[in-house]
Amino acid sequence: MAPLKPLFKLTSLIALGGWLMLACLPFWPYTDEWVLGLSVVLLAIVYSWLLFIAMRQRPEPGSGKPGFFSLSGVLALMRQPTAALAVWIHILAFDLMVGLYIRHEGALAGISHWALLPCYVLTLMFGPLGLLAFLALRWGLALAA
Repeated sequence: MAPLKPLFKLTSLIALGGWLMLACLPFWPYTDEWVLGLSVVLLAIVYSWLLFIAMRQRPEPGSGKPGFFSLSGVLALMRQPTAALAVWIHILAFDLMVGLYIRHEGALAGISHWALLPCYVLTLMFGPLGLLAFLALRWGLALAA
């Protein structure tokens, strides 16, 4: 499990770099390309590699059969450190994609970058809550217009 700790830190820093670009470089024309092309793609590559390794590992004795179609199967899968890290990276990548969606749709709706920042923070910390906050903000601004 020791090699997983540096990989956890590295992937978390990659995701944080993407978030910092979204938050701090809103008007740089290459922000989207760098966030998608560097952060998200790197996370997706590491995720794919870890998923391949995790699917080949034997389950912990007594944890049940790992799988995706039952809660007990998902819990058994999460008991494998490699699979748990893969899930974490999956979350990092998808939350960052949601951040890109918020940036793109916010720009199309004419929403100020400053108004999007709380949505970014919520998405970084709580995923779907950030998306929900953005949708509520966009809906509220559309009603007010």
